[in-house]
Amino acid sequence: MILIDKDQNYRVIIKENFASIRTNTETKYYTIIENRGDIENSGYCVLNNVYVNEGMEGPFEARFLSRQSNLDTVDGYKALRVMKSESDAYYVILSLWEEEEDFHNWQNSTQYQSTHKKRGTQSGLDRDVVDRAQSFNFRFSLGGE
Repeated sequence: MILIDKDQNYRVIIKENFASIRTNTETKYYTIIENRGDIENSGYCVLNNVYVNEGMEGPFEARFLSRQSNLDTVDGYKALRVMKSESDAYYVILSLWEEEEDFHNWQNSTQYQSTHKKRGTQSGLDRDVVDRAQSFNFRFSLGGE
C-alpha cells in the first residue's frame, strides 16, 4: 500500500514487514515491528518519530510492544504501524485516522490519558529510554495522486 499526502510531500510505502518513507529530500527504510488495522490512502496520518537512546532499543520495544493500547476503542481509529529505522535511532509510529478531528479527540480522551499515564514520571519511557527533545511528528491528510 502507498500513502501519499494531499500536498505530495510524503510517500509512505508499506509492505508486510517493511516500509519506506520518502520526503522531497530523502528516503528512509524501516522494519515493521507492530502491524494493526488496514492501511488505505485516505484519512489523516500521523508519523511520530521517536528517538530511542543508544542501547535502549530492547527496553523500548519490550515496553512499547507490551503496552496496553486503547486505540481499538477510539472512534475514527483505522490502523497503526510501529516501524524501526534501518539507519538511525528513530522509530516511527504511524497512526491512521478517518479524520483529523478523530486524532485530536483521541489526544483529549481518557483512553489517551490512560495509555500515556507514565509519560514524564520516574517509570515513563521518556526518562531514560526515549529522548523527547529529539522526537518529533508529521501530520497530514492523505489522498495525493
